[in-house]
Amino acid sequence: MMRVTLEDADYCDVPADLMTFDDGAVVFWREGEEVGRHRQARIRSLELLNVRSMTRKIERARKNHPKAFSQWSPEDEQTLIEMFHNGATKDELVTTLGRQEGGIATRLRSLGLLTDDQKLE
Repeated sequence: MMRVTLEDADYCDVPADLMTFDDGAVVFWREGEEVGRHRQARIRSLELLNVRSMTRKIERARKNHPKAFSQWSPEDEQTLIEMFHNGATKDELVTTLGRQEGGIATRLRSLGLLTDDQKLE
């Protein structure tokens, strides 16, 4: 698990076991699948987190957000895109998708629907 701290002091925890660099972006991988990417210029720091403490954090997060830290299915991604285009609120997205706000914002950024400096509203 990697903690990625971004330039605006925001951070996200990425369940990655490998990172690579691709055209100005840091790409995070887990078991051979891409699980996230951030523009290298936005990253202030990367920190390897204690796996045991992350397991507990994931378990706690999943009590309120059952899909927290899980891979996005094509169906969930399509639901996110449709809801976003239809003007769904942050709370509606969180409730419907069962994910945390940060995970939703990260996915929207990776899809090019939210810019790096935009916040999920």
